[in-house]
Amino acid sequence: MRKSYPGWSVAIAVLTLLTAGPALAQSFPPTSFLAPTKATWESTRGLVLGIAEIIPEDKYDFRPVPTVRTARENLIHLIGENYLFFTKVSGDPLPSADRLKELKSRDDVLKELRASYDYGAKVWDTLTEAKAQELVEGRNNQKVQRWSFILGAIQDNMNHYGNLVVYVRMIGLVPPRTANR
Repeated sequence: MRKSYPGWSVAIAVLTLLTAGPALAQSFPPTSFLAPTKATWESTRGLVLGIAEIIPEDKYDFRPVPTVRTARENLIHLIGENYLFFTKVSGDPLPSADRLKELKSRDDVLKELRASYDYGAKVWDTLTEAKAQELVEGRNNQKVQRWSFILGAIQDNMNHYGNLVVYVRMIGLVPPRTANR
């Protein structure tokens, strides 16, 4: 039997609101499951953008071994995944991935990466608890709550952030998250 700690979710929500700032506090009530989820998404966005911005142009095609994605390929993958996950949340049609094949320069990749996060922010702006809990089609025709796709986006972003931390360390840089320690 699982123990329940009634004050725990409220404590997490309050801490989230204190660290995430007033804009988040206006979005969802402190008892909403979406408040800590949004704070986690915003943190994830900052981590990925921060690490993508410190990789120099001449290292965007770095890969530790031939069998893994380059830094550029990881970031382009995340652009596509951000749209995939957040169109599932919004119900919007998924944009064509063809434009991602055209991303060659670091600046182009960063611009599209930021745009994918901006799209996610627009989706967050329209999200309510009721809409987040609606059932939509997931994998294998399985019905899942809309917000489960946000969890998928966070997980995917953090997986690739972890890849990029290793890449950055291997090219002699320090990830922004740990640079000030």
